Amino acid sequence: MYTPLSPETIRRGLDNRLIGYRVVCLKSVGSTNDWLKAAAAEGAPEGLAVFAEEQSAGRGRLGRRWTAPMGCCLLCSVLFRSAFPPERLFYLTMLGACAAAGAAVELTGLPVRLKWPNDLISERGKAGGVLTESSIVDGHVEYAILGIGINVNLSRRALAEIPGADSLQAGLGRTVNRNRLARSLLRGLDERYALLRDGQYDAIFSEWRERLDTIGKWVDLHRGQIVEGPFFARQVTEEGKLILENADGSTFAVSAGEVSVRATGRP
Repeated sequence: MYTPLSPETIRRGLDNRLIGYRVVCLKSVGSTNDWLKAAAAEGAPEGLAVFAEEQSAGRGRLGRRWTAPMGCCLLCSVLFRSAFPPERLFYLTMLGACAAAGAAVELTGLPVRLKWPNDLISERGKAGGVLTESSIVDGHVEYAILGIGINVNLSRRALAEIPGADSLQAGLGRTVNRNRLARSLLRGLDERYALLRDGQYDAIFSEWRERLDTIGKWVDLHRGQIVEGPFFARQVTEEGKLILENADGSTFAVSAGEVSVRATGRP
């Protein structure tokens, strides 16, 4: 049996400037991002946050389905309406990933890190992810929706059916209070978004780069069914691109795709 998410409990003691000024908690929904898109089209103001106990059509990066059993995960989407140029939208992904990792570390003490570009990872696998979707009209961002999913109270038995996945409960050895995690997440989003609104893009980028576990490791690059590598993950750019180095020392930038750290390290 799980403890349901509650707007009143999540907002208890929360003094956010903007993000989470209103919190909606749903029992079941196709996708929190889709629900918020409909709300945005009806004029919902910036900062609205929606949580769901279950998603039937949750999405991850590259069109993947996000599996989330009832009451076990933190499934959240937040609406943004600031006048970001489209080329700056990746900073929302950066701040969302940092806020999610920061909240997980704050509540559990587990060494949750980031895998380029937006996955939360632990020592055993993927514990969460971030997905930004937007509406761009005449070259301007009408709104953006930041979707965040964290595997919270999935047991090791449940994880056995999800290859490569991990959860906070599995790493900690006990259940985690999802309402407290949601509160910490909203606080972290609000604090980082204030930096973004003040033009402090460097602060967001620096934190994202520091939390990345990918840099300085040998990786394989996955583009659909094609796997290339090994490459050395040299650095990331402020646009969110990953700089990979070939065996001959030449480098190239990757803006899309997925990387996996090679278990054997240097080839």
